[in-house]
Amino acid sequence: MKRLIAGGLVIAAAALALTPAASAAPTPAADQPLAGLVIALDPGHQLGNSNPANFDELAKTHFNGYETKICNTSGTATNDGFPEATFTWNVAQQVKAQLEALGADVRMTRHSNSWKKWGPCVNERGAFGAKVGADLMLSIHADGADSSGYGFYVMVPSVIKGWTDDISSKSIRLGKRFVSGMAAAGAPRSTYVSGQMMITPTISTLNFSDVPVILLESGNMRNATEARRMKDPAGQRQYADWIVAGLRAALRR
Repeated sequence: MKRLIAGGLVIAAAALALTPAASAAPTPAADQPLAGLVIALDPGHQLGNSNPANFDELAKTHFNGYETKICNTSGTATNDGFPEATFTWNVAQQVKAQLEALGADVRMTRHSNSWKKWGPCVNERGAFGAKVGADLMLSIHADGADSSGYGFYVMVPSVIKGWTDDISSKSIRLGKRFVSGMAAAGAPRSTYVSGQMMITPTISTLNFSDVPVILLESGNMRNATEARRMKDPAGQRQYADWIVAGLRAALRR
C-alpha cells in the first residue's frame, strides 16, 4: 500500500552563525503543541444518506478486505429523531477549530451536512487520511445500542494481510491512549464494550485506511441521558473537548 511520509529540515542559529541541524525535528511552541501534525477528521455519515433520492448510490458495494459492504448508511438517531450525521458534523466542526488553534493542519472528509448530499462512500473515507498525508485519522460516530447502556468506545482495525497489517498495531496503540485521554477528561466510559475498545476486521472505513485510524462511538444515542447531551449545543462542546483531549493523549502532544 502507498504511504505518504512527511519530513523536513531545521536550520538552527548558534553563536550568530547559521548552522544546519541534521535531521532535527522542530519542537512545537507551548501554545501550538500540535504544530506540524496533519489530522484527518471524518464526521460519520451525511444527512442526505437518509434521502431516498440517494439510496441507489448508497447501495453500491465494495469489498473491504474481509467482506463486502454497501457504500454508506444513514447512521442512527435519538429516539425523537435527532440524526447521528448532524451530531457528528456539529462536534467535528468544534474539534477542528480546537485542533487548528493548537497548531494542527485539519482535513475533513465532508464539508457540509446536507439533505441533498450523500456519502462519501466508506472506501473514500478510509483512503482520505493517506490522500492528505495525515498522521492520524479519527472517524466520529455515535452508537444506537440498547437504551440501558451508555458511554464512549473506539474501534480499531485488526490485522488483514495486504490491507491493515501496516497500520493495525499503531492504531491499537494510539486507540488505547485515546481512550485513556478521553476518560481522564471526563468522558463516560462505555458500559457495554469491555475496555472501551473493539479490534475488528469488519469496518470498511478502518480497512481502507493507510494511516493509523480510530473510529469513535462517542456515546449511545438511544440512552436518554446521552441523547439530551448530544442534542444540546453545550453538550456537543463537551464532546468536542473530550475528543481533543483524547487526540492529544494519543499523539502525546
